[in-house]
Amino acid sequence: MKLGIGIVGSGAIAKVHAACIKAQHNTYLTGILTRSQKNASGIADEFNTAVFTNSKEFYKQANLDAVCICNESGRHGERITEAIQENKHILCEKPLETSLPKIDIILDQLKKTSLKLGVVFQNRINPAYKEFKFAVQSGKLGTILLVNTQINWYRDATYYQNNAWRGTLELDGGAALINQGIHTLDLLLDLMGEVEQVGAKIDTKVHDIEGEDLAVAHLTFKNGSLGTLSAGTCLYPGYPESISVFGTKGSMVFQGGSIQSCSLPNWKPKKILNTSQSSKTAKVNSFELHQAVLNNFVNAILEDRQPLVNTAEARKSVELIQAIYKASNTKQIVNLEQP
Repeated sequence: MKLGIGIVGSGAIAKVHAACIKAQHNTYLTGILTRSQKNASGIADEFNTAVFTNSKEFYKQANLDAVCICNESGRHGERITEAIQENKHILCEKPLETSLPKIDIILDQLKKTSLKLGVVFQNRINPAYKEFKFAVQSGKLGTILLVNTQINWYRDATYYQNNAWRGTLELDGGAALINQGIHTLDLLLDLMGEVEQVGAKIDTKVHDIEGEDLAVAHLTFKNGSLGTLSAGTCLYPGYPESISVFGTKGSMVFQGGSIQSCSLPNWKPKKILNTSQSSKTAKVNSFELHQAVLNNFVNAILEDRQPLVNTAEARKSVELIQAIYKASNTKQIVNLEQP
């Protein structure tokens, strides 16, 4: 069976999704829904597909089984609601939405259906990350004492100027954390589990944007480990994101999509993929992990199971980011609500 998949949005990430849909053996691209005819015409020519500017016409396609949500972050919710109402499965780019109330509306809507909704956190599929996670969670490093997380990236002024929604509170939900940092924070939570307390400071130092281009935080995890975080889009010239874990039996550093150092004896690295987003530009270095996410999503539909990252999982990173924002704004330690 081949699934017909349409794309909502026509920015750079939409091209990645289009390429993956085209390459997948059991999917085909039905069309693109966009407000930007200029962007869409380029993709239409490149991938030989239909372009729609009217959502009703887009959803009238008889062969449309699922949609990839690739528009502005702060409009994910309204497009997801639309897809749910049209009874279509959904693969959404990160973040699921920019606030917890918006995410909870999506969760409530989804509960009334049998639809699948997956969120694109492709770095979870990286073989090197899986090896890193196993070493941490299997106890090979002993009791974890400290985790240092760094997303010290750089974006020049044109990055924000060329896309007016970036860095805005309405459509980006912030900036360096919720746009760039969220992928690494998703891995951090998948690796370490729930965060109990957060203290933080965010600031806008260089860019002319509403959101933050610099952030620091300290974290207390439910398992007793401590953590530090630094992130930014003003940290010239930009460095690969990293998670450094220190345990009672050893330490390990995961950086730029691969394990860069490990104190364990006889350790040999697995295949290294150049899969992380560039620390200096918004370019995705490889489609391989996005392809794996799409494959997982399609199989979840066909096999009637949950995708790798479902709505409940995707909510966690936004919850942590919102807690960091709150801690900075109130200048107080924030306790995260636990289920």
